[in-house]
Amino acid sequence: MITGNMKISEILNNYPQTLEVFIRVSPHFRKLENKFLRKALASRVNVIQAASIAGVNPEKLLAELNKSINQEYRMEDSKVENSIDETLSSDKPERIKNLSDEKIITLDVRPILDKGLDPFKDIMSGIKELKADEVLLIINSFEPIPLYSVLGSKGFQHWTEKDNNIFRVYFFREEKNPETFGQNISDQISRELNFENVIELDVRELPPPEPMMKILETLPQIDDNSVLLVHHHREPMMLYPKLEERGFEAITNKINDNYFKVLIYRKETSKR
Repeated sequence: MITGNMKISEILNNYPQTLEVFIRVSPHFRKLENKFLRKALASRVNVIQAASIAGVNPEKLLAELNKSINQEYRMEDSKVENSIDETLSSDKPERIKNLSDEKIITLDVRPILDKGLDPFKDIMSGIKELKADEVLLIINSFEPIPLYSVLGSKGFQHWTEKDNNIFRVYFFREEKNPETFGQNISDQISRELNFENVIELDVRELPPPEPMMKILETLPQIDDNSVLLVHHHREPMMLYPKLEERGFEAITNKINDNYFKVLIYRKETSKR
């Protein structure tokens, strides 16, 4: 039986005849006729998400799909208990309202899709280049619901507005005060990994190679109940392999261009 959580690619691979069902239920699914788009997009979207994107009832779509592969299928078997939440909002966040036009980076993916190409790489490239005070605006002909969770896992919030058949989706990081961002990170790590002791070390004023030397000298103080919180003027890329050799792991948080907080703890601790 086809369920709401099954990916479209899985359904089409196992039941090629369902392509006609998708198109019959909604013309929006004609994009699946393009084998390149089908390979790129269908692997990311499940039935419930696809129904929402196309604006059709997910229970109806499930019923039609299942009837095409099972003559004994009953309509009541298509009940969808966990459909997606409403993603459109009427209230524009203050984060976007107060933003100047030059801080909004616009990416219209419709021409890319019209060429039969996948815009995912373009979107991720735009996200990678996005500055902390900028917002990425994606314009699309349908709501890119799977993208919400993908970028959400990377720390991005979104706000979506619909104008006729055009969707404008704003992706932005939660605005943080650089003076206070990360100030409670030692408390957070202590709670999550059950550390009893946080050792702090400030190496921001030390010239190279003294920061690394000072950190390595402090490592013996770290036991299974301790974590080392280092205040650094840059991300210590050369430090990571040396920590790995000694059985330590690090989590780095960028506060601003000249301030990084680096949490160092024994590898065994992360497995507790």
